[in-house]
Amino acid sequence: MRQLSTIALCLALTSCSGHYQFNSNLDKENFENYLPATDVEVVTEQYLTQHSHQYLAVVEGISCQEKANQAPPQAVDARNELREQAAELGANAVVIQQCYNIEEPQGCIAMLSCFGKAYQIEE
Repeated sequence: MRQLSTIALCLALTSCSGHYQFNSNLDKENFENYLPATDVEVVTEQYLTQHSHQYLAVVEGISCQEKANQAPPQAVDARNELREQAAELGANAVVIQQCYNIEEPQGCIAMLSCFGKAYQIEE
C-alpha cells in the first residue's frame, strides 16, 4: 500500500511538470517606454545651479478620486504623472513647484494637482 501511495504521488508530481509559456500584452521591443517617469529625476533649484541645463516647459500631473470607494488623491501619483509628461518632452529632470487640492473638480470627488518645470540636464 505504501508503494502504491509513493508511485501515485510521484506520478502526480511529474504530471504537473512541463514546459509552460508566459504570454503578456507587454511589447518587449517597446518595454523601456512603459515607465518613462523612471528616467526623470526630481531635483532642486540649487541642484540646477550646479549643472548645465536647459529649461523645456511647465508640466502638470493630477491625481483624481473618481468614486467614493477609491483611495483619495495622492501627491505621489500626481508627481509621477508630472514626471511622465516631462519624459514625453525629453526631460531628464523636474523641479516640483507646488501641489494643491483642486476645489470642486469636475469628474472627480477629489483632485490633487502638482506642477513643476521640466529640464534637460547635460551629464
